[in-house]
Amino acid sequence: MKRIAILGFSLESNAFAPPCRRWDFEQRGYYRGAEITELARQEPSPLYNGIRGFYAVMDEKYGRDGWEPVPVTHAASQPAGPVEEGFFNELLAEFEAGLKAAGKLDGVYIAEHGGATATHTHDPDGEVFALVRRCVGPDVVVIATLDLHCNISEVMMDSADVLIGYRENPHVDIYERGAEAATLMDEMFTTGVKPTAYRVRLPLVAPSVTQLTAVGHPYGDLIRVGQSKMDDRVMNISIVSGFAFADTPKNGMTVIVTTRNDPAHARALAIELAKAGWAEHERYQTNMMALDAAVAKAKAVGDDAVQPSLLFADPADNPGGGGRGNTTYILKAFLEAGVHGAVFAVFYDPALVKQAQAAGEGGTFRARLNTEETARYSDPLDWDARVVRLHDGAFVGRHGMVEGKSVSLGDTAILALDGITLIAITKRQQCLSTDFIEELGLDVVGARSIVVKSRGHFRAGFQHLFPPERIIEVDVPGLTSPNLANFDWKGLPRPVYPLDPETTWTPPA
Repeated sequence: MKRIAILGFSLESNAFAPPCRRWDFEQRGYYRGAEITELARQEPSPLYNGIRGFYAVMDEKYGRDGWEPVPVTHAASQPAGPVEEGFFNELLAEFEAGLKAAGKLDGVYIAEHGGATATHTHDPDGEVFALVRRCVGPDVVVIATLDLHCNISEVMMDSADVLIGYRENPHVDIYERGAEAATLMDEMFTTGVKPTAYRVRLPLVAPSVTQLTAVGHPYGDLIRVGQSKMDDRVMNISIVSGFAFADTPKNGMTVIVTTRNDPAHARALAIELAKAGWAEHERYQTNMMALDAAVAKAKAVGDDAVQPSLLFADPADNPGGGGRGNTTYILKAFLEAGVHGAVFAVFYDPALVKQAQAAGEGGTFRARLNTEETARYSDPLDWDARVVRLHDGAFVGRHGMVEGKSVSLGDTAILALDGITLIAITKRQQCLSTDFIEELGLDVVGARSIVVKSRGHFRAGFQHLFPPERIIEVDVPGLTSPNLANFDWKGLPRPVYPLDPETTWTPPA
């Protein structure tokens, strides 16, 4: 019977955001031991979808009683700043203790994000991978799934047999990548195939809003070219865009080709795909709208019900990239302009929710936003408000990345600020779908405009209502602004495009 350990550390670190603590992981998802197995086989489940996909394939191939999962720990946080050293070392010790207690293992599945940094190192993911390999030895199969916003290090490459990156952005294929990990692990068990991988990193740090994978976007086009190269020689092709705000020497779009014991083909194909990617590097350009122009459009659709509704995105304050989810630039401008029919989903402000709870449903009060927030850009704002509804923030998603998943916003307050509806939450996260509005009892179809603090994941959960031409990315300040020139970079390898427009790249000889 195959015995497989399951563990992982999932964090996307923004160097400009406040440090990430144990509390952040406990709030998002910190699971140990048998609880992981229980949640992996549960519908719906809050567990990372990759683990659920891994279990599903292993159960199908071996039967639930035909393999032995050895779940250790899986800790996931909303994107934040670098993880605190003390907590990270405690997590490493937990992984090590679990692996040592596991006894003889045949495989390890690492369900990782890959975009983390720590207060003491730029490569905590590498430390996790190295620890796993050190504990289990060179002969145990180790396969990892990674977010396509991961930053790959040599240690990560050397410590795992196969690295599998997501292929979709928004990330609607997490379950499938976990399933792929199980399929490849089973292949290694049954055939003894030896994976051989080659990696090429490009001097390309693409702005977040340019990394969509829909048809017509350069990143998606490149991934599809890569998938067209799959054949019997190739186990996996992953092209990961990386996460700029980690600000590390590892940054840069990376091509990884893993073959079935064919290192020459892995190298040749990785270089071929890297060349194809670099040939299109100038396509990674932002196209955002100035705030005053966005306000004018919101005012127009609010005043004229005949015009089609609009969806505004605030990528600069994306909790999915380490943003606090509570900057007030767009909200204040809409209020001052008298915009009507707008829904802001969602706004992270636990203190504001407490104010609303004190006022009670139907009550009015002077809403004071960001009274307990200290992060840069999260400015205070005071406005008269009415409590429309209080909610526990729990629901099961039906669209996009939360389809079939249990979601918790924490205690939630729905507020009316003049003609604007504001959804205030107590668990920091981005709005991923219309469920974040509809499941709270609001009419998403009747809204004249919707504002989400998200970079791109929302698109999968709103596409049934908003085609791309009715989605507007607004250019305002924030910790995750796609305007990369706004930041004081310290770790990025320079020169790098588009920060350094004259950047050149020479393929490996």
